[in-house]
Amino acid sequence: MTVRVTRRQFLECSAAVAVPLRWRLGRGFSPVLGAKEQRVLDLGPHCSLRDSLAGYAAAMEGRAQETDVSSLAPCAVLIVPAAVEIPPAAVRAITASLEAGGLVILESGAGFASARDRSRHRAVLHDAFQVRIESPVDLWPEANGSAIPYVDYSWPVAAKVRDFSRVVPLARGAGEIIARVNGLPVALRLRCGRGTLIVLGSPLGPALWAGDAQARLWLRAVVKATAGLG
Repeated sequence: MTVRVTRRQFLECSAAVAVPLRWRLGRGFSPVLGAKEQRVLDLGPHCSLRDSLAGYAAAMEGRAQETDVSSLAPCAVLIVPAAVEIPPAAVRAITASLEAGGLVILESGAGFASARDRSRHRAVLHDAFQVRIESPVDLWPEANGSAIPYVDYSWPVAAKVRDFSRVVPLARGAGEIIARVNGLPVALRLRCGRGTLIVLGSPLGPALWAGDAQARLWLRAVVKATAGLG
């Protein structure tokens, strides 16, 4: 009997196998982040990659997942993994953290969403944060033959993180491009109020879940550079 799986399902299984068992059981994992006012926002059905959510939660020792956005106070660091639909309450929480001088990492999950959900996602990003995204692009193997695609981060440190899946390029305009893959801009940062907003068009969470050292290096450096924490 032949069992068909999607590329995403294959990568999720591969990542789970690659992670040492002590990490998946919550023992022996050195957290990237540790400050109390840091949260990972779980958008539930509006999060398109649960392994991305798990990766950020692991980086924060699994202690900071937040599901009730209506009661979420402004955070020093707020991470929103693999977001597709961004409800108004989530937009308000993001804006409040930015206005309070916090760091928000908004990871787009539009590459793994339906065309209808992607259209809504695009509208919210543009209307709320003046960020424009383009159509998803498959990175591997179609886009670059047999070569392994790496996301090249240029700020705040140089880092190379593998991504075998899909990305949503970010249109040039607002903010500074801080990462590219195959020549495509896939991460930017911009000042919003007193805070810093980083938008990721290439999911970083799955790499964190797989224990990628470069992904953890970059995340730690971003927190130190923008929030003064680490």
